[in-house]
Amino acid sequence: MFETLLEMQERGVRDRARGRSLADNPMSKPDILPITDFQEWYSMFDAWRFGWSIEDAMAGHGNAPRDGVAALSRSYTRTV
Repeated sequence: MFETLLEMQERGVRDRARGRSLADNPMSKPDILPITDFQEWYSMFDAWRFGWSIEDAMAGHGNAPRDGVAALSRSYTRTV
């Protein structure tokens, strides 16, 4: 199962690099239902999401859409 989780993380990284959104998580698609082992399903779901998030952070996609909807640009001013 450990290797499978790593593969799902890698798939999440690749999917984010290809521009896919969090909503594109393959473990949330209806064709994998019914879920017989919730723990295993959630582990795979979370592994893909983790890989996606790592690529998102590393590639600087901070303002990129996360849910398939265009994100608004935000700017923050730090005051001390």
